[in-house]
Amino acid sequence: MARLTIIEPRSSGCLLIDRARELGHDPVVLTADRGERTIPRERLAAASEVEIVDTNDDAAVLDVLETLHRATPLGAVLPGFEHYVPVAARAAANLGLPGIDPDAAMKLHYKHLMRQAVTDAAVDQPAAVLVTEPNEVEAAVTKVGLPCVVKPVNQSGSLFVRRADTLDEAKAAIDRIRNPAATYLDRQTLPVALVEEYVRGPEFSVEGYVHDGVTHVLCITEKMLGAEPWFVEAGHVLPADLPTGLAAEMAAYVRRVVAALGLGLGPFHAEVRLADRGPLLMELAARLPGDHIPVLLSLAQDIDMHAITVRAYLGEPVGAPAHGVRRQTAGIRYFLRPEVRRFTTMTVGRRVADDPRIKEISLLHSPGAEVPDQGSSSGRLGYVVATGATYQETTALLDAVDAAVVFS
Repeated sequence: MARLTIIEPRSSGCLLIDRARELGHDPVVLTADRGERTIPRERLAAASEVEIVDTNDDAAVLDVLETLHRATPLGAVLPGFEHYVPVAARAAANLGLPGIDPDAAMKLHYKHLMRQAVTDAAVDQPAAVLVTEPNEVEAAVTKVGLPCVVKPVNQSGSLFVRRADTLDEAKAAIDRIRNPAATYLDRQTLPVALVEEYVRGPEFSVEGYVHDGVTHVLCITEKMLGAEPWFVEAGHVLPADLPTGLAAEMAAYVRRVVAALGLGLGPFHAEVRLADRGPLLMELAARLPGDHIPVLLSLAQDIDMHAITVRAYLGEPVGAPAHGVRRQTAGIRYFLRPEVRRFTTMTVGRRVADDPRIKEISLLHSPGAEVPDQGSSSGRLGYVVATGATYQETTALLDAVDAAVVFS
């Protein structure tokens, strides 16, 4: 049994608490427990201890972890969400625990450092220019061409990411990123942006982990996106319906990216577009995939990414194959309704609700509450999780549910 800490678990990271407990360990959670950093109480119930600390204050987090470690030695420090990868890496290094190299953690979190590291390793990716001042936008757009993609360097969930078809649109997108009100989880968006080459082609995510110096690719997930100019994720289906050779090429590409970024431990979620010249990196996160993808992976291939993550960080044998045995396909579809800014009811047809292939239908916003702008993942109204024997069956079922759900 080990005592381990999880810093600000969110999304898929919340289930790390339960899984650590189920594996016989004592999970200690560090959370601010306020505002957007409030963890559902049913999740915190599985923690052996909860430490309230401003998780956006690295010095405070490091102090708390050092105190905990002195009292009863810790076995691991896990980031519970993407923004806490760098501080978890620093803490592990300070305490002599397994962890991501702190320098690599910075490259994995800050997208401009990620682009530079991949370029330095001579791995193909979209052209990108860092813009630090408004007067640099025109030169950046000229270099990468139009349309282009504008994104912040330190955010997640597609927040403030958009396609720009004109110079004026690019300038407006960067102004939005530079706005002091541009925050998430009470963290300020840095007032700099990447202007990137727009890549045409289908998008996928590659789920995997690194353990004992080996990069394991578990699955390739097909991603569905909402209407541009935004890049809101509307759904995922896995395993993706790809020819074997193309899947192998994508997996090999992601292994090169992982090596370029120096990721030496734990899970990763790589987003890749398939262009005419091959796979190209959108970005890679050193964390569990969000959007219930670990649940889909468990349903389709009986792989537990949460258990893999806990065991990898504790230096234990992972005990999972590099590839799971496919049992079925699984998918999730988010309900995107740009015209709906407030609703009182969600109606689901009985025939849909009674289908045994439907595993879950849930809301993401309370009835009566104002729905955020749907230019990011926070504007999604709800979702459905479903399984099927084939990719085609699962996608057809998700389409049917999406069409049958009515918000009023």
